[in-house]
Amino acid sequence: MSGFQADPMGCVWTGYRSNGCPCAARIPADVVTAAWRSELEREGVHVDRFFRFTWQEGAWLAYGLKEGGVRGVYCPSHSAQREEHSFVADSRASEQSSEQALYA
Repeated sequence: MSGFQADPMGCVWTGYRSNGCPCAARIPADVVTAAWRSELEREGVHVDRFFRFTWQEGAWLAYGLKEGGVRGVYCPSHSAQREEHSFVADSRASEQSSEQALYA
């Protein structure tokens, strides 16, 4: 199946808006796929999406595929940075929508 990575999986962070250095964090692929399968069983909804899970006291973020595989993973540090960037982007989009509503 395409899109699946071999053991171990590395953080897909590439230095978003910084020096472009890749992250050296690694996690066993079996840990990630087991977390995704558990998520699929618990939720009962099989769609491609991001999901969070804990491993070694850190909150990881991964992109699970509806077929049961995982495309990529963010380490705890970069997961938090990604979330911060997403929050800022969402806030800006919300502000723009509010401003457009004022002029409509």
